[in-house]
Order: sequence, then C-alpha cells, then structure tokens
Amino acid sequence: MAPLLEVRNLKTQFKSKDGVVKAVDDVSFYIDKGETLGVVGESGSGKSVTAMSILRLVQAPGKVVDGQILFEGRDLLKLDDKDMRKVRGKEIAMIFQDPMTSLNPVLTVGRQLSEPLITHLGLTKTQALKESVDLLKMVGIPNAAERVHSFPHHFSGGMRQRVMIAMALACRPKLIIADEPTTALDVTIQAQILELLEKLQAETGTAVMLITHALGVVAGMADRINVMYAGHIVETATSDELFDNPRHPYTMGLLKSIPRLDESRRGRLQPIKGSPPDLLDLPKGCPFVSRCEYALPQAEIILPQLRQVPSVTDGGRSEHWIACHSEVKMGDPPVHPAQEVA
Repeated sequence: MAPLLEVRNLKTQFKSKDGVVKAVDDVSFYIDKGETLGVVGESGSGKSVTAMSILRLVQAPGKVVDGQILFEGRDLLKLDDKDMRKVRGKEIAMIFQDPMTSLNPVLTVGRQLSEPLITHLGLTKTQALKESVDLLKMVGIPNAAERVHSFPHHFSGGMRQRVMIAMALACRPKLIIADEPTTALDVTIQAQILELLEKLQAETGTAVMLITHALGVVAGMADRINVMYAGHIVETATSDELFDNPRHPYTMGLLKSIPRLDESRRGRLQPIKGSPPDLLDLPKGCPFVSRCEYALPQAEIILPQLRQVPSVTDGGRSEHWIACHSEVKMGDPPVHPAQEVA
C-alpha cells in the first residue's frame, strides 16, 4: 500500500547576505494512513521548516530548491496556487505552537472555525456556525454554544490550543501536522492536549506528524520517530525500537540528558557537549562530528547516508535506519572522552 505522504530528497534553503542556509538538506521519509510520526530535534534542526515545506508555506528568502512531496501520489510542489489552497486545511491541516499568535485577535473563534467549513465544504454561515459549536464540544470546551462567540483573548492558553485543534479537524483532513503543539503550555495542560490529540486521532483515523524538541512527548504517542539534526534525518525507527535500541550518538545523547525516575537521585544528567553547527558553514562530513564521543576518522570528511541496522524489537522485523559511520550502541564506552569534545 502506498504511503499517505512521501517526502523524497527534500531540500529547503534560505539565502542571506552571509550565504545559503541549508535548513533541510536531502530529507526523505513517509507517513502511512492513520499513523503518528514523531519528528524530534533541537531548535534549528529543520523540523518546522520541513513542515512548512510540505504545506508550501516557506516564505522568502526561503525556498524549496529540490525534491518531491507526494501526497496520495500527487506532487504538491507541482500544484498551482489554487490547487494548493484546496489541499491546505481540507486534506492537510496544521496546528501551530503558539495559538495566541496563530488566531486572529479581532475575530471570534466561531468566525475563524467557520471559514474553512465555508471555503472547503461549501456550508452556509448558519451551518458552519452550528458545526463550529460541535467542533468546540468535540475538543472539550464547555458551554460551546456561548464560547463560539468569544474572542481568542477570552480563552486560556490550553483552551486556545483546543480551538486550534478544532480548526485543524474541521474539514476532517487526512493528515494533521502538529508543530510543537504543547510548547507554550504548562506540563499538566500539555498532557491533556496530547491525550486529546490521541483520542481524536483514534476517532477520526487521521494521520499525525507530531513535531517536538522533547523525546518524552512522542514516547507514548508516536508509532515511528524521525530524529533530525542540522537539516538531516540522522535516525528513524519505531518508537519502541528507538527507545530500546538507540544507535545514533545524537539520539543516545538526547536520551542520556532526560531525567529518569528509575535512576539514583545522585546521578548526574549528561548534557550533549558543544553546540549545533552553523548552518551557513556545515562541516564536510557528519554535522554531529564536533560533538560526537564516538566519531570515526571518516566522519570528518564523508557525510554518512541513512543505512539499515538490525532491530531488537518486534522479533527483529521493525525497520531501523541511522546516518552514522559507527556501529556504536547505548552503553558503549566513548572513543573520545566527553571533556575533550568541543
């Protein structure tokens, strides 16, 4: 069965007076129908630019310079603007990380929820308003018939994000891209929003691309996880496989830096040493080489490509790919001691 979305060799760049920023560099992945794909990485890794590229929302000086974005077999990069507008909101919807800046402050939430219903589904204003009330009820907003006439500033942060989820679900899209949907929320509300997304996905059957900088957010929700670093996918595996058998040094570093309840309180967290590379001046070889405790000599000069490695979960049947020259595994002693890493 063909995937719902397939991204092939995507390259998105930003031109500046100092040079060209390779924000997304030769990225390929897929999402199946009804699947949840987690995309994890620190700031500047290319997660959000990948999402914006899929919806063709990258603004100048940014530009998709190469690749294919196949949605149900159609290359979105070849659609004209009119056809692309029919895709946005109806077939692929997006939940942004800050609902306060994503919602129009001078329009009621009912008006904003009604817009895609009128535009894509051809509902009348009365029908759209009624459907908007039902959408607010679906995402757990109390007194929906009254709150539909409220403005965004009348809602708390968590409730505004529920409105954004309702808007994304309005036209029953086949894919929802959730870009850091819980970043601006406190921990309790984060959990509520993630539970809501998971519940609604189960009810509607939509696929979800969940973008986050925190592995913990995708741990219990994603079917598969892509780990991004400096514009590249450096590891991809099923969720269970990634947590049980991380194989890329960057992924292992992320996991080592997470507090664990099952370890001694006296244990020290292990941050990843150094800083991400300048995207204007990427190294010739592996972009993680200057921070890597396991770097081999060839990593300095040869960019590693994704290659399949043996998996340990699901009887070894699950796929696991890494972009690394090393055969390192979690717990192996470092080749370069941490204090020597720049």
